[in-house]
Amino acid sequence: MNEQIILLILITVATAVTLSTYILKAKKQVQYKGDERWQLIQLKANNIANSSNLILLIIVVVLPLFVDLQTTISFQRLTTFILIFIGMRNLLELGAIIYYDKQL
Repeated sequence: MNEQIILLILITVATAVTLSTYILKAKKQVQYKGDERWQLIQLKANNIANSSNLILLIIVVVLPLFVDLQTTISFQRLTTFILIFIGMRNLLELGAIIYYDKQL
């Protein structure tokens, strides 16, 4: 039961972060009117967010070395982990946008 509560909290946080990221990006797009500064901020933030794909790749390659090969995972659990990963990727992007917006 505790595991389900933790996953529910993580999915809720991931959803909130994803919505916040898209709302902030829309506001900044209107504020900066799509100028080069805003494009540079988005490019740098996207590069940071894409680094999470490397982390996911490492996990997918290394995890089978430590987990029993007979272990199965349900489609619902896999979907839950994917949603949490997307939320954490968007959290990285949100943080990078805020950081680079203050820097540039």
